[in-house]
Amino acid sequence: MKKIIGIYLLLQAAIKSICLVLSLQSDESSLPVIVIATCIVLIVGAVYVAAMTFMEKARLRQISRFFVLEIALTVFNIAFMFFQPVEMLTTDSWVTGNLFDILVVGVILFYLTRQTYYIRAKYVSDASQTDERGTVPAGQKARPIA
Repeated sequence: MKKIIGIYLLLQAAIKSICLVLSLQSDESSLPVIVIATCIVLIVGAVYVAAMTFMEKARLRQISRFFVLEIALTVFNIAFMFFQPVEMLTTDSWVTGNLFDILVVGVILFYLTRQTYYIRAKYVSDASQTDERGTVPAGQKARPIA
């Protein structure tokens, strides 16, 4: 699952960076500096987290924190651009983010928070006794029951 998230983050960073370059080169685009700065933060963060996942050094907590940051910055960009009297191009909506980004990241974040790893252990008071299923703890020899 981490590899898929890494690929998703690289694709997202590539699309955002291409759209940011296109919107900056366009004469019609007039994105505020704060929106451009948040987009650059998301691009750098996505590349960093993707690199950490491919090197297998990223933990689920780090990935989850990045996705929470992405949701927060996307909501901020949408709210900030809502109050700006600027016409947005299609590439500008990829730079600022949209509700679909929030939905996809929310689903990934939900999956990451629900993913748990644990081992169930059953304590046996006497190692030579079997449990109700007739199994013997690992490392113990089974004795016939008299």
